[in-house]
Amino acid sequence: MGENVNSRSTVKTTAVKKKRVISLDVFRGLAVASMIFVNAMAFSEFTPGIFEHAAWNGLTFADLVFPSFLFIVGVSMAYSFAARSKDSKRDLWGHFLFRVGALFTIGVALNWFTSDFTMVRIPGVLQLIALASLCASPMARFKPRWILLVAAILLLIHGFILLGVGAPGIPVGTLEKGSNIDDWIDIQVLTVNHTIDANGDPEGILSIITATALVLLGLCVGKTLQLRKHNLKTIGILLVGGVISLLLGLALSQILPINKQLWTSSFVLVCAGISTLFLTILFWYLDIKRLPNLLFWAIPMGLNALIIYILSIVCTIPMNIDFLTNFGEIPLSFYDVTTMYFMQALGSSAGIVAYGLLVVLIWLTVAAIMNWRRIYIKL
Repeated sequence: MGENVNSRSTVKTTAVKKKRVISLDVFRGLAVASMIFVNAMAFSEFTPGIFEHAAWNGLTFADLVFPSFLFIVGVSMAYSFAARSKDSKRDLWGHFLFRVGALFTIGVALNWFTSDFTMVRIPGVLQLIALASLCASPMARFKPRWILLVAAILLLIHGFILLGVGAPGIPVGTLEKGSNIDDWIDIQVLTVNHTIDANGDPEGILSIITATALVLLGLCVGKTLQLRKHNLKTIGILLVGGVISLLLGLALSQILPINKQLWTSSFVLVCAGISTLFLTILFWYLDIKRLPNLLFWAIPMGLNALIIYILSIVCTIPMNIDFLTNFGEIPLSFYDVTTMYFMQALGSSAGIVAYGLLVVLIWLTVAAIMNWRRIYIKL
């Protein structure tokens, strides 16, 4: 979600403004690259544990990448609304609602590619980005303290529902996999036909509450960067805020486990804390000190973040279609051939990681070409 969006068109072929917050583009690019990397290895039994989602409670690198993108969506929202401050409310909200609707529709359509329409999964990554952005957007013009207050209220509401609300066959406070109020609500509202499996959905209905809180926490950081001078005092405030969020999340995890599939409040606070600390360090290094940018390669992907992610999902299908056979006449796909080669050369785990890096490199190249041609597609 780019911070300098001044065109009503979804496709910008003009040059990107020079005065950009470099750290936002780098962070966004790294988040998308990480999402593509994790997705590329998602179905292999040889994927190292740190690059797999936690089976239930716990936190891995894979669990952090999507929340980090939601966080940067919130940070960018502060800049995008400021960039359109002179637009009429009708134009501003019309543009924003169009983007939200387009993103949600694309997300459902991508799920439809791999299922029958009557069984299409309604939730998903893009859908959650759209809905969390929509719910957080009314706070875009408020001061950081009010944004923080609303985020805190949403985290409390979500925690109360998980720990204080029961359902038929679900005792109050039960947080077991397949037996909790979150999954029960998904099944009752969306039905088994429209969730990821019979146990509900990790991007389901209740997750909208805490995902919105995460976007708001990012928005709070973005507003702080906008309203305060770019100096060490501001850096210090953000670092302290990140540490507090991280420690609050860890403390809360004693009552409410860190769990991505439930999007618990402790999970959101820990992710927000880590993201705040990382972005703050990047901001100090790249935008205040203007030191050499060793992560320059992430910027093109950050400028076309969502379209690159969408294309990577679309192209997952042909990459897994059989196109040749080996000597045993067994059909092989690009995925089969490439992972087989890497695993033979590097070993099973290192081979699947190398494949994931190759997929990221392919999309970094696409993003670089789009940037070179000054093509920027904002969704």
